[in-house]
Amino acid sequence: MSYNKKEPIVLISGFKAGTWLMRKVLSNITGMNFFEPDIIAGEKKYYNPAQLQFVDNHFYSWHLVPADEVIDKLNTHNAKTIFVVRNIYDLVVSVYYHFYNNIDADIGRANNKDKFLKQFSFEEGLSLIITGFDEDGVRWSGMTEIVQHYNEIFKATKRCDSLVIDYDDLVKNKNSVIKNIVDFLDISITSQEIEKTSSLTDFTSMKKEAQKNKVGVSHFREGKAGLNREKLSQFHKVQLRQMIKISALEIYTNAKKIKMENIVEF
Repeated sequence: MSYNKKEPIVLISGFKAGTWLMRKVLSNITGMNFFEPDIIAGEKKYYNPAQLQFVDNHFYSWHLVPADEVIDKLNTHNAKTIFVVRNIYDLVVSVYYHFYNNIDADIGRANNKDKFLKQFSFEEGLSLIITGFDEDGVRWSGMTEIVQHYNEIFKATKRCDSLVIDYDDLVKNKNSVIKNIVDFLDISITSQEIEKTSSLTDFTSMKKEAQKNKVGVSHFREGKAGLNREKLSQFHKVQLRQMIKISALEIYTNAKKIKMENIVEF
């Protein structure tokens, strides 16, 4: 399978929203590898439109915030943009484990927030993920940036040639989602090739590949969808709803406009 069209492919995914899974899916159906921009120390790494670069024979993949300048760039290049989002309540727990287990240490991107979080109980840690913290050089902005990022994604879908994918749907109905991606990219592919891509990107296969290549193994914790939120208490839900109101209250309306209310509801 190969992608031989002139329109570049751009994958903009939320933090902890299945980025590596979507990269694998796209690589399989396009025959291309992904391009990820360099992280510049001291920069708000998801807010620089200059990070959106179109590299030959690659699709772009990053957690870029699709603000006005990014949208203009996407439209100028007639890009085919795929957005991937995940239920915000599930994300709280996923982000917690990302930091608690120091995910990405095996690819040289250790966040080193694990020791800080391990001072606290699980329930207290979840609360800190929601509210954020800044102690002795260990920082996390809380769910504010994620909420704002998703709000920008929801608004962007109407302003560029795009497809929005729900992470839960990708995990639970992968063949159907792959078919939607194939149709969006206008790629000719058989049902057998879709099935093969689905098989190659299941949790066990990808974990084994990561173990074989000795890179990215830390990303594979459960491989399930829609279960994290059950670990949140009523207290955490109240906190998160308050953070949403403060960060981007309009996200509820913008999610509803594109029938993605499930992303911001418990």
